[in-house]
Amino acid sequence: MNSLNREGMKLWAMDSLARDGVLFRRAIAQVPLTTPSHAVILTGTYPMWNGLRNWDDHGLRPGVATLAEIFKRHRYATAAFVSAFVLDSMWGLNRGFDHYDDWFKTEDYQTMQRAGLKRRGAETIARAVAWLKSRPAGPFFLWVHLYDPHSPYDPPEPYKTQYRGHPYDGEVAYTDAELGRFLTFLKSQDLYDSSLILLTSDHGEALGEHQEREHGFFIYNSTVHVPLVIKFPAGYVPEHRSVSSIVNTVDIAPTLARYCSFPSADTRTFQGQSLLSLVERGPTGNPRYGYSESLYPGIFFGSQALFGLETEQYHYIRAPREELYDVKKDPGERRNILDENRAVAHALRQELEGMLSRFKPPAGESGQRGLDDPETVEKLRSLGYVSLSKPRRAGAEFDPSAPDPKDTIGAFNQVMRAVQLPYQNRLREANALLDRLANEYPQDYLLPFLQGENRMKAGEARAAREYFRRALELNPTFDQAAMSLGRAAYDAEENSEAVNAYQLALKLNPYNFLARLGLAKVYWRLKRLPEAANEQREVLRTHPQFAEAHADYGITLVQQKKFEEALPPLLKGLEMGYREATVYNFLGNAYIALGRRAEGLKAYEQSVSLDPNYPTPLINLAILYDEMGEHAKSQDYFQKACRMNPELCRQLKGRVR
Repeated sequence: MNSLNREGMKLWAMDSLARDGVLFRRAIAQVPLTTPSHAVILTGTYPMWNGLRNWDDHGLRPGVATLAEIFKRHRYATAAFVSAFVLDSMWGLNRGFDHYDDWFKTEDYQTMQRAGLKRRGAETIARAVAWLKSRPAGPFFLWVHLYDPHSPYDPPEPYKTQYRGHPYDGEVAYTDAELGRFLTFLKSQDLYDSSLILLTSDHGEALGEHQEREHGFFIYNSTVHVPLVIKFPAGYVPEHRSVSSIVNTVDIAPTLARYCSFPSADTRTFQGQSLLSLVERGPTGNPRYGYSESLYPGIFFGSQALFGLETEQYHYIRAPREELYDVKKDPGERRNILDENRAVAHALRQELEGMLSRFKPPAGESGQRGLDDPETVEKLRSLGYVSLSKPRRAGAEFDPSAPDPKDTIGAFNQVMRAVQLPYQNRLREANALLDRLANEYPQDYLLPFLQGENRMKAGEARAAREYFRRALELNPTFDQAAMSLGRAAYDAEENSEAVNAYQLALKLNPYNFLARLGLAKVYWRLKRLPEAANEQREVLRTHPQFAEAHADYGITLVQQKKFEEALPPLLKGLEMGYREATVYNFLGNAYIALGRRAEGLKAYEQSVSLDPNYPTPLINLAILYDEMGEHAKSQDYFQKACRMNPELCRQLKGRVR
């Protein structure tokens, strides 16, 4: 967003909202990563307190109150509509929402790189508008999240053509147009004037500044300085419509709570400051600090995490080689003035260390399930990890001997390039780059994880297992590696390992519904059907829009001979887009068992149409047509099945004439 402002880009909806409201010109995001930054916004707490700080964290710490929970207690209808999988409810951000829409198309789940799963702003806006039209009477709290200005930048037309050569700008222009459509709807429903509307961003985009192409690695203003606008309801007249003081996104929750006059019992967990005093009275003279951090570099090459504090004039960054910038004279933060301003840096370092200490969670309440949890250790040992040592985790502890992220940004960019290459059908090139980096940085746990993911893309499940095991050896609490190991072991038919890996992933993050569904598939294969059904029901409880879970649950019920009960979830899964040959085959089984032969016949034929190389429905059709006296058809289907699976035909010899 900062680069767009410097270029003078006009944004109709955002600019219009700013004219109607209060513009905070120096808003700072606490983390330049989507999930942790939203945790700050929704809880009014700093990331070291709420436990969601990084890409590989397990979710919001239990017991941290959310803004939605407070609104719900005061009888507001609460709803959220998010546009990216990185805000899925499995990270705990759904707490307090009556309706949390994190649904994506079924085919997207089947082909996704999970971190890149997203939907266009138009779809999210449409779903939010539908909810507003049908919401219950009374006050409401609504969160609408748009994700389009994220890599890879690919705006739809006409923005793709209009911003040729500047696709990120096109993504922002498209997002602004969708926001404008939403604001127009609010006005048409007489909701605009009466509503408090807050617009912000979770982070910025570096676009090459300081060698960073996207966001998350550094905490310069290119990625932590964000827009913030509050449009108040009619009748509330702000004294100041432009605020230049430093404010934080952690201040958003207390601002909304105070405006709504919620009692202090509801807001005592907030760590930010209400912004109403700045709007009503202006600066008080007390110093305000903008805090930011990134533990993201700690994932890469053992680099030191970054922590920063910003004042109206200075931006201090704690790193192995400290940095200090005069942001008034040098807004691009190009000249480090630390050597000539040691006293300023020392004062800001002391203030920063005080904040890190003041807002750290109580002992034993980090929310991260690790090697101090006996059940987690037991699951790791079941996978063969006998000697366990805690992985290095870049946290509040400062290690000046660790690599400075400024020295590893080049290698990080190579990792990001390796992540993008498979999308361009250049998997071999990506593998060569990852193999070289893994040899150069043998203690980096993300590299073998990415190597394993690429082997899975190539259909090499057995080879992938070794890479995921290496990632877990380097970081035993990396739940995504545990889940991927479960998937690889399942594909390699190593069922015992798959069960243990999925169970470990769920110990580390009990809300990981994809690991739970994977575990159910292994149970299904092992004929542990009641356990499979339990896991599938839990997935459906948390993700009722997940079509694959409906279909899988229906298949399990068929295997349990609960045919009438199986029909609704099977049909629901198909209706929602999970049209797999296996589902139609089991649907056929259920219909036949219930005496509905014509529907069973149609289901089997649909299964064959979707996958002509799937022998089971061919056998079922052969048996069915034989019973119907249509022996020529029966023999045709039977011979096709035998050519695919001779052993299956030998087992069924005599069933078909």
